[in-house]
Amino acid sequence: MPDNALAFEDHSITCKPSRGRPRSDEKNTAILSAASQLFMENGFDGTSMDEVAKRAGVSKQTVYSHFANKEQLFSASIRCKIEEYFPERALQGVPDHTLEEDLRAVCRTHCDLLVSDDAIAMFRVLTGAAAKSSNLAKIFWEAGPAEMLSKLVDFVQSWVDRGELDIEKPERAAMQLISLLKGGVHFKLSIGLIDHVSDADIDAHVDDCVTAFLKLYKA
Repeated sequence: MPDNALAFEDHSITCKPSRGRPRSDEKNTAILSAASQLFMENGFDGTSMDEVAKRAGVSKQTVYSHFANKEQLFSASIRCKIEEYFPERALQGVPDHTLEEDLRAVCRTHCDLLVSDDAIAMFRVLTGAAAKSSNLAKIFWEAGPAEMLSKLVDFVQSWVDRGELDIEKPERAAMQLISLLKGGVHFKLSIGLIDHVSDADIDAHVDDCVTAFLKLYKA
């Protein structure tokens, strides 16, 4: 594996306990899983710590021993979910690390996140809460998209450092890549105009995004 393959630093947290882990870690995972489901089903205001405890099969005291308040639990549940789609995870399945193949793998993984039921449900939760308070959006941004953006910037920079991308502002380029990947598909799913995107359509969309990005920035 070339040095650049996983050159950027991994700050990810572990959300799924492995065999032999302490019981407290298993409870933490159960709480996060229950919270994620409830936030998407009922929204932020419609979810209580009591309901999270009940669905997780733990006491309310146990929930509070892991998370001080609902805001912290919301942030952790977002962070736990989104880390499954970080670039380093996508690159683990790439046999030959070239710029094109790595970029395609990262884009496909990110597109999978954008069109996932969980992402669409959370987008609707945030849209519904926007008129009441911007605090929830800030928590979501810092726990999810900001973390993903940072990872994408590191990925882009790793190929700039190898001389294969010509980019002066990696953060701007990473944001452009995200915008390309969203395209019209994410919007149509969000408003319920369509309820499914085929793998073939996702692959074709990713190929178009990779081609456009490389036309802009390939050295």
